[in-house]
Amino acid sequence: MTVRRIAVRSSVAAAIALGSIVVIAPQAAAETCADGSARLFFSNSEPSCQTGTASYSEQTIAKVCSMAGADVVAEATYLNSRKKTVTQRLELSNGRCGRFEIAGQQSATVSVTPN
Repeated sequence: MTVRRIAVRSSVAAAIALGSIVVIAPQAAAETCADGSARLFFSNSEPSCQTGTASYSEQTIAKVCSMAGADVVAEATYLNSRKKTVTQRLELSNGRCGRFEIAGQQSATVSVTPN
C-alpha cells in the first residue's frame, strides 16, 4: 500500500471520527432507482428510492445517493455532548453519494428535486 493511500484513508477515518460528512465518488452511486430520484440506505433495513421530501425519525439513514437528473439535499440532526442539536447537511447531484454518522442520529430529512 502506498503512502498516499495510507494518508487518504487516515484523513477519511479522522473526518468520520470527528463527525464530518464524507462524499463518495460518483461510481459509488446505486443504479437501481429511477432518474430524478434518490436512493436511501438505512442502518437496519433494505435501501429504498425516494422522490419529493420526506422526514425520518424511526429509521436511521446511513447513506444517500442522488440518481441522474436529481438534486438531493439531506439533513440529519444529532444531540451533541452538551445536549444541543447539531445538523449535518449533504448536497448531492450527478450520481454522487454521501454518508451520515449513524450513532446519535435523531432524525433526518431528504428533499429530492428533479433538475
